[in-house]
Amino acid sequence: MVNTPQIYFHKAIVFNCGYNGLSIMQELAFHGVTCIAMDCRRSVGTFSRYARFVKCPDPSTNETGFIRFLYQFCQSEKAKPVLFPTNDNWAMAISKKKGLLKEVAIPCVGNWEVVSLFLDKKKFGDIGEVENWLTPRTWSAQKGIEIPEEYFPIVAKPISRRFSSDDTGNHALSKTLDRLRLRVLRSRNDLEEYLGKEEEFLGNILLQEFIMGNSGNMHTVGVYASEDQEILGVFSGKKLRGYPAQEGDCIAGTNCRVPEYVLENTFRIVQTRGYSGIAEFEYMQDAETGKFKLIEINPRSWSWIGITPACGVSLPWIAFKDLSGKAVNKHTSFDVEEGSVLYAKILQDWWNCLFEYKRDYPAWAKSKKEWEEEISSYKIRIYAEFNARDWPVSARAIADFILMIFRRFLKRIIRPGKG
Repeated sequence: MVNTPQIYFHKAIVFNCGYNGLSIMQELAFHGVTCIAMDCRRSVGTFSRYARFVKCPDPSTNETGFIRFLYQFCQSEKAKPVLFPTNDNWAMAISKKKGLLKEVAIPCVGNWEVVSLFLDKKKFGDIGEVENWLTPRTWSAQKGIEIPEEYFPIVAKPISRRFSSDDTGNHALSKTLDRLRLRVLRSRNDLEEYLGKEEEFLGNILLQEFIMGNSGNMHTVGVYASEDQEILGVFSGKKLRGYPAQEGDCIAGTNCRVPEYVLENTFRIVQTRGYSGIAEFEYMQDAETGKFKLIEINPRSWSWIGITPACGVSLPWIAFKDLSGKAVNKHTSFDVEEGSVLYAKILQDWWNCLFEYKRDYPAWAKSKKEWEEEISSYKIRIYAEFNARDWPVSARAIADFILMIFRRFLKRIIRPGKG
């Protein structure tokens, strides 16, 4: 059973209820908060026994309708609910209309001026270079021909992959930008071929200095900052494995201390830019030099925020208490033994290590015994699909996992050698 020491009058509304949003709802429900899972589709978190699902318009293609629906929903509540967007398009829509929504709700998101800067990776890179944010060198796709030879290899990536808008064609563009998520270009010939092939989308693409490594070199500094930029919670950790291996989202991660200069850089950006809310700062540690580079800032919670309560710094709970007017002490994850906590999408990690990585990244492939020994070596283990005795989520996760295997199997039969 979930412990409910106190029932809070303010509710929490969590948007985009994948495992990111699910973790927030499970944690807040543990503390007695009533949660609403608001989404435009039945994602895994909407099946949680700790939240009530409310379907809403999709801010990607109906931003105006979403804001109108959200305003009216919050207006009907007895107390202002706290809003937790968990993906870029939701954060963008709520941040744009933060002033309006504050009439009826308490948004856990920064002001639009800073959120828009963080979400536009080209502007972010340009300002980061000027203000020494430890960002890699960045160029527009149109200026790719001017990049000196000594800077190769470089990467091509979207300026942003998720948007809020009233454009009904937005989903198609987002799918294209997902396909273009990261491409390593090792020579000028590679660059010229890429620019010619993707000419239609060059306005959505930037070019960036390549930092040696893969998703296992990616570190997260997660923070919660109050409306006056006081940093009340700090977590740091690293991905163990993502999928795909080069650039994929975190499938398994652990708590890990980052160097002091990385923390100082993070705090400086929050305070000089006036950011408030939950944010993830993603740093890549160069596999050759060991230096950390700030790749991007996500002005919202991130995919494995569910690790933070086990590390003594529950960012969702800290944010909720502060925004609902409760006293909050500062917390960090640094008192917990480094590398002692594991967060994993355990079904997918098992499948990847035993099967997928054999084909596309053998260094991470494992036998069943090797995988079990590694997982059991962590003192604390958080399994995204099997957390908080949330059995409806577990049932849905298992069904989704079986469907994923079937689709991949079918794809390899239809297109042998291409899966």
